[in-house]
Amino acid sequence: MKTGMTFRSDDEYWAWLDRQIRWREKMYKAARYAALFAFGTLLVFAMLYFGVRNMGERHYDPWQNAIHNVRSQSG
Repeated sequence: MKTGMTFRSDDEYWAWLDRQIRWREKMYKAARYAALFAFGTLLVFAMLYFGVRNMGERHYDPWQNAIHNVRSQSG
């Protein structure tokens, strides 16, 4: 078996291959975790952006409208 690497026995080769497989699985899980974390963070910021951008000056706010109506009626 020519692999470019020298192993003393087949057991060493299979142990090395097993370590490579476990390392790749660990990297896959880490990349998946990072991607899901980034997606979740992006989703939270998008929800905050679209939820908050309609608030503030020159935008209709039902609570502020109710407060204004109460103040204008009482005085």
